[in-house]
Amino acid sequence: MAVAEPALRRRPDGGPSARALVFTLLGEYVRWAGEDTVPLRAVVPALGSLGVAEGATRRAVTRLVHEGWLAAEPVGRRTRLRLTPRMVRLLRRWTERLVRAVEKTPWDGEWQMLLLRPAEQAPQHGWLAERLEFEGFGPLGRGVWIAADPGGVDAVRELLDDLGLRPHATFLTSRIGAAGEERALIGQAWDLPAIRPLFTDFIDRFAGLEPGTDEEAFVARLRMVHAWRLVFDRDPRLPTVFLPDDWPGERATELFINNWLSWYEPADRWWNRLCAAP
Repeated sequence: MAVAEPALRRRPDGGPSARALVFTLLGEYVRWAGEDTVPLRAVVPALGSLGVAEGATRRAVTRLVHEGWLAAEPVGRRTRLRLTPRMVRLLRRWTERLVRAVEKTPWDGEWQMLLLRPAEQAPQHGWLAERLEFEGFGPLGRGVWIAADPGGVDAVRELLDDLGLRPHATFLTSRIGAAGEERALIGQAWDLPAIRPLFTDFIDRFAGLEPGTDEEAFVARLRMVHAWRLVFDRDPRLPTVFLPDDWPGERATELFINNWLSWYEPADRWWNRLCAAP
């Protein structure tokens, strides 16, 4: 039976939780490098550089082990963490979604449609709607979802398989008609005014940021990737023709790409030193 994927929980002060940062760290610095193990002795100081107390990190890791996201393996007197297949699959989904969020893919004019029958099945899990929105789908009514980006269809099929809902699902492609009709559907499926501040806040936070050391680059990259996940979690990747002329999405995307490329090597150097430390 499928288990809900982790939310990006925040601390009472508004900052990301240790648990949420562990997921981002593992996705950005472990799986992105093609690895599936990491020494615990690297995870603790890595999150410490972001101001997370050692005790909070260890509690978060222990909980993830108990939940089946990680496996703890003794190596002498040290502990190595292994990503379980469940964790690997989750991080693969997140990475694929991140890549889609920065790609510029021409739209062919076709909408992806998902029909869930009966409609009562749709809210079987409270987080199902969040997962569909994460993959770019917006609701038109009970059990009816649309997306302009076809890149999330395979992930949604896999999700519905996990939930046992695939027999109740039908995927269609459709050309809706006049641009006015499409805009009306977009207004029904997505709240663009609520999404806009996610991009503008991201720009305000990370534009002009210039880390001076390898550690600062590591911290900046991890914080930026974590913040970007919160952005593309809500971004439906709509064709430019349906977005306002001053839509900040492209500027935010370019900022993310440029910063990531600039910080990649120094951040990796610091992370690799943590992993190699005795």
